[in-house]
Amino acid sequence: REFLDPLPIQKMWGVGKVTQEALTRMRIKTFYDLRGTPVEILEDRFGEYGLKMHRLAMGQDEREVETAHEMKSIGHEQTFLEDILSKGSAKKELLSLAMRVGRRMRKTGVRGKTISLKVKYNDFVQITRAATLPKPTDDGADIYTMACRLLEKTEVGQRPVRLLGISLSQLEFFHSGDQLSLFHEEKISQKRRDLNAALDRLQERYGEKSVGPGSLFSE
Repeated sequence: REFLDPLPIQKMWGVGKVTQEALTRMRIKTFYDLRGTPVEILEDRFGEYGLKMHRLAMGQDEREVETAHEMKSIGHEQTFLEDILSKGSAKKELLSLAMRVGRRMRKTGVRGKTISLKVKYNDFVQITRAATLPKPTDDGADIYTMACRLLEKTEVGQRPVRLLGISLSQLEFFHSGDQLSLFHEEKISQKRRDLNAALDRLQERYGEKSVGPGSLFSE
């Protein structure tokens, strides 16, 4: 039966890294494992979402089927097993998130103008800070710079942090037409786009951790 039903649990909608790790500790790695787990155990461990996961594993999904979905934002967030205590550590995590978001946007073919920073402290209080750029971007460096500015409007470094997230909204497809900047600025932007394209090709071929900002490879 497991050979015929090998779909890993991380393919389920809504199952993130933390939930996946909790399921793995319960020896639940596939949809088959999830279906065979008593609902009472899942409900006791995950609450209402445990029931929802079990229904999805059984093929029961009451969400309406959408034939066309308008993409409104693109982002990544990370829940940490150990709290982030310093602003320096938070900035390093934001750099990784910003690079991943930029890469995903370029792959999707969109740029965004509004950058949002999500912070959840270890007492589960969650805040969001946002700012809008003069023109849309898909560049990880631009995203990271603004995310660091938004970080200054939080209590990161003073309160332990459990989760960080970055997302971009007000998305535009490349062909929507950007206003041309000055020649020198456009030349710099083209060099940055060429660099990002080269990095994307390397990471697609050799893996996400094959190349990136040097600070992410320290230690």
